[in-house]
Amino acid sequence: MKQRIWFVLTLLFTGVLVAVLNGNVNIPANPLPPLGKFLDPFQGAWQSNTNNEQGSINIPASGLKAPASVYYDDKRVPHIFAENTYDALFVQGYVEAQNRLFQMEFLAKVAAGELSSMFGERTLSIDLERRRRGMRYAAENAVKGWEKQPGYDRVLSYIAGINAYISQLNPKDYPLEFKLLNIEPTAWTPLKSALIFKQMTFTLNGMTEDVKYTNMYHVLGAEMFADLFPEKETIENPVIPMEKPYTKLANILTSPDNFQSIIYKDFYETRPRGVGSNSWGVGGSKSQTGKPIFCNDPHLALALPSIWIEEHIRTPEFNAYGVSFPGFPGIMIGFNDHIAWGETNVGQEVIDMHHIKWKDASRSAYILDGKEMKPTQRIETIYVKGQDPIIDTVLYTHWGPVYSKSKDGKTDLAMRWIAHDTPETPEFNTFVDALSARNYSDYIKATEPYLSPAQNFGAADNSGNIGVRVNGIFPVKGPGDGLFVKKGDKSAYGWQSYIPKDQNPQIINPRRGFIATANQVSADKSYPYYFNGRFEHYRNATINGILARDTTFTIDDMKAMQFNDYSIKADRFINTLRSMITDPSTLSSSAKKWFDKLMAWNFRYTAKSEEATFFELWYERMEQNTWDEIFALSDTMDVRVPEDWRLMELMKDKPNHNMFDDKKTTSTTEKALDIAIKSLDDASRKIDSLQATKSDITWSGYKPLNIYHLMRLPALSAMDIKASGCVDAINATGVSYGPSWRMVVSLEEKVKGYGVYPGGQSGNVASRYYKNYIDTWTQGKYNELNNSGTADGYQKNATQTLKFTPAK
Repeated sequence: MKQRIWFVLTLLFTGVLVAVLNGNVNIPANPLPPLGKFLDPFQGAWQSNTNNEQGSINIPASGLKAPASVYYDDKRVPHIFAENTYDALFVQGYVEAQNRLFQMEFLAKVAAGELSSMFGERTLSIDLERRRRGMRYAAENAVKGWEKQPGYDRVLSYIAGINAYISQLNPKDYPLEFKLLNIEPTAWTPLKSALIFKQMTFTLNGMTEDVKYTNMYHVLGAEMFADLFPEKETIENPVIPMEKPYTKLANILTSPDNFQSIIYKDFYETRPRGVGSNSWGVGGSKSQTGKPIFCNDPHLALALPSIWIEEHIRTPEFNAYGVSFPGFPGIMIGFNDHIAWGETNVGQEVIDMHHIKWKDASRSAYILDGKEMKPTQRIETIYVKGQDPIIDTVLYTHWGPVYSKSKDGKTDLAMRWIAHDTPETPEFNTFVDALSARNYSDYIKATEPYLSPAQNFGAADNSGNIGVRVNGIFPVKGPGDGLFVKKGDKSAYGWQSYIPKDQNPQIINPRRGFIATANQVSADKSYPYYFNGRFEHYRNATINGILARDTTFTIDDMKAMQFNDYSIKADRFINTLRSMITDPSTLSSSAKKWFDKLMAWNFRYTAKSEEATFFELWYERMEQNTWDEIFALSDTMDVRVPEDWRLMELMKDKPNHNMFDDKKTTSTTEKALDIAIKSLDDASRKIDSLQATKSDITWSGYKPLNIYHLMRLPALSAMDIKASGCVDAINATGVSYGPSWRMVVSLEEKVKGYGVYPGGQSGNVASRYYKNYIDTWTQGKYNELNNSGTADGYQKNATQTLKFTPAK
């Protein structure tokens, strides 16, 4: 009775709104949808329920070769049973659309530079950046290449599954976000899958610091730059330990000639620290079962819905379980009955910025090899909700799109990015072919076509093998090539060849008994090919230190290791501070109190740690006070401060370095100790101020974890999560990023898998599966990944069943 009364009241209320707001009133720059349409009891938000997550559904599907089934378990993990790979991919596409349709559409629009069609001018800067970067251009080239490769019909089968779901939707069934934005789902295309793939490429391998390094070189001078920005750390733990000398084939080297000028504030690149991944595997000699254990936890931006969707796919060819990136076929990180696999980001830079020498200010022609070349004009029409479209003309050169335009055209930069190239391999098959690998050798062969973004592909099999390969395509570079902005008036300044795939760093069954990757440098200094990029310096040392112990490990040890919140960076800096401050009694009372706390700290970033907060405050001030002259330039140019490990080296080995001197004080010459003490004073005043205002100074209070909905609506997000970890710990959580999927797989005769991610399977905000994994993830717990059941067994306990039959 109450439900009926509520329905009537809702209907009356909605009727009034429909009469007043009938959808014809457009409110510029307002995110609200036409409220009459939105609140329509028959088509609007009231119908955005969870009905499509219940009951059994029979689905006739054209293009399907044989019957197939899906059984959802109590976590809403789909267990897909199909008679062949093509049908399995069709069903995978259907399932991902059923659970994540808005997420897929949103990500494709992000990559294409089409957000403003949904959100208005608020997202125009993002769209302009994606257009000038050539994201859609890159996706178009990808599709051109894919169409010529064997196995492309697999992609088409996957896309047909997505469209089979979209085609049967009624407006009342649209996900809530479509109704909020007053848009409709559109048919899925290969281009949309390519856009999603390129968006991940951008996230993992789409940044360059050429401009920053160029500016620092010209501001500091060659000698000071070399001192502050050494390319390689003194002590490193490369991904591939050197067990035999490298060989090098004859290759044509590029002939770089760098741009000799500062580039003022026309170009910005940022990359949040913490975006990366961990992966490791121990061989049977270091496992209590005598069989390998493989682990992977990619660190990416955390979002609702999660970037991953958990799936189990079974055919006569394979029985695979893991996570997929919605919108792209296959399983990216997972396992089958024989092998487990996963990836971490490589970090080698595959973008070069080239200075364009225009004939004149009109930009109608540029100089290349002594000739005048006309740029290609690509007209980008950006539709903006609530206003007229924006037309942006992007100029394409020999190198690629002119990404950064200066006011006078004298420092225009074109982007040479490997992601723009038309692929000549069936790279789309990488995460499909891996599903049927029976051993490490099969996995190497299956992943051979992969091109970019470059990843460390690690795997372990139940025959006892563990291995890792740096997988991707890399240009051959001469020393220092690509570190700075290069001139663009000669084609000889570009890449001339690529490193042969078999010479990418790789190893199988290393003598040390384990593999480990955490975004550190790929190979040691004996590797014959030059590479540059941005690499990790702390997590890898912690991981290697643990795995090198003379012990054997269990599944529980691996789980605990993924949740490890110890920071070797904090450990090293605090011990350096300890050696510098020999008489703490000279410190101010507040600084001494916190100094003593740091000296007694265990360097763990637990959610309740106050020491972690103070260390971060101190280090932030240490950076600001040391590199103050560099930070002062940031208003006029893009700048780069030296790596934190270099700062620590200077504190220990060169405490009288000129950069420690505060140029604002003319009567004294500050040294590292003076700056360290000043930073302690600054940090203690800051934390005392926070306490005085009753702020929560615990680590999770000072830096709470926020997992935002894609539209960043707080009501649809998970805010202020009390999480442990930091960017320098194995458990690399940050303000809105962290371990996006934790997986531990024991390669026993009967493979055992465990995993969790901070979200839920459903993209429906009303669903109990929307964010039900978050507490499990925050607490460092795992779900069992069950791929051993029969179809009858899964059906018996299914929360929903989908039955697919070939349409006649």
